[in-house]
Amino acid sequence: MDVFKSKPLKLASAAFYILLAMLCFYCACYRLPVGLKYGINLMMAGWALLMFFIRPMFNRAVFCMRFLALFFFPYLMFWMWSVAIWISESQTFDYILRGSLNIFYMVTNILFAAAAVYLFGGNAMLLTLIGMALANMLVALEVIAWASIGTFISEYIRLLVTFADDTGRAMRAMELHDMVYGWGVCALYYIIHKEKNVKKQVFCLLVSWLFFTMGFKRIAVPAVVGAAMLYIVLCLWKPKHLRALANIVALATGGGIFFYLWFIKSGNFVKLANELEINLMYRDIIYTYFSDFFELVPTYIGRGIRFIYTYCTEDPSYHLAVTALHNVYMETYIEVGFWCWWIWILFELAFRIHRVEERYTEIPAYALMSMNLYVFGTYLTDNTLFYYAINVLYRMAIMEWCLEVSENSDLLDSEMQPLKAVQEGHRQKGNNKWKVQEKAKSDFHICM
Repeated sequence: MDVFKSKPLKLASAAFYILLAMLCFYCACYRLPVGLKYGINLMMAGWALLMFFIRPMFNRAVFCMRFLALFFFPYLMFWMWSVAIWISESQTFDYILRGSLNIFYMVTNILFAAAAVYLFGGNAMLLTLIGMALANMLVALEVIAWASIGTFISEYIRLLVTFADDTGRAMRAMELHDMVYGWGVCALYYIIHKEKNVKKQVFCLLVSWLFFTMGFKRIAVPAVVGAAMLYIVLCLWKPKHLRALANIVALATGGGIFFYLWFIKSGNFVKLANELEINLMYRDIIYTYFSDFFELVPTYIGRGIRFIYTYCTEDPSYHLAVTALHNVYMETYIEVGFWCWWIWILFELAFRIHRVEERYTEIPAYALMSMNLYVFGTYLTDNTLFYYAINVLYRMAIMEWCLEVSENSDLLDSEMQPLKAVQEGHRQKGNNKWKVQEKAKSDFHICM
């Protein structure tokens, strides 16, 4: 089912969406006011709502609302927990507003992804990639204008050969922190997601890897490779107890990260890095400074969401040169405390995978686990929890993948059906596929 019936309307709508996406990502390139993209997010939500009233697609609307809830829950939890902290500490209205606005910005990002999937279905990722590529290309043309095309290409080759050890002025200008992590999502998605049109997949993959390597973040490259390998392993392994596996992975990952926080707080992380002569790029100073701000005990309740940013930008006693920790795990723990932090880890790495696997089968669940590995990998060294591109794109990618399963289901209006009916439908479809394969084998042997 398509919300846009006529071909001219489809083309005009797609072109308009590409323009909006380009403006959003041009903001993420730091070339336009950052608030513009949040306004466009709301415009997209309004556009989807208008089209729902004109030509409603109830099944897809339920689908989008389901994922809106699944993706927004952690941020809602952070905010509600923080409200309790702010009230108990009698914080000022400006302080509360600062933290609340960031949560509002995140819900608009998720609304953008949900609206794009509602309006364009299986073409949402492609159209978004085009808009993103146009925005990144505009920045590249700006850099080429002052650096020359020869310098641009030679520095790009040198960047790849040295694995970002040798970076010239032109490539430093292309190191768009927000965008590069978004391109990592696209690169991963078009590696693991089998498109019907192979040429389209190859084109999208090449574009994604071009801009991904042009921005080049060293943590992002192994994160993409590792995530792709995880997906391949899961598809070959086909674990029978995916729910139990997700639970084990979530607990093991949470435990490992908790140990990592202890390692930082104890000072052993910085000490080991110094002994191994690893350049932490100022993180040793940041980690040492903020280690006194938290305790790794169940009684630690946190200081409220976005405390770090507010403290670094507004407290006169803060004297370091950066306004973020470049470590999402540590920053989030300081802000929301022990219990909220653990709920966040378990929800992201286990509960959401359960929900996807139950309704949309195991393949999208494998994809979500792979995306989680990539996203959580970037959390180690950067502030990607609130970055625009990565948060819009990885959610959109999972939604589009699940939508394919939902709309290709044998069940009419599968989103409206009870979960048991959907699961039974998938099982029946799988059994029918197995019977067809067995019949084909039997016919082959008869022919022989």
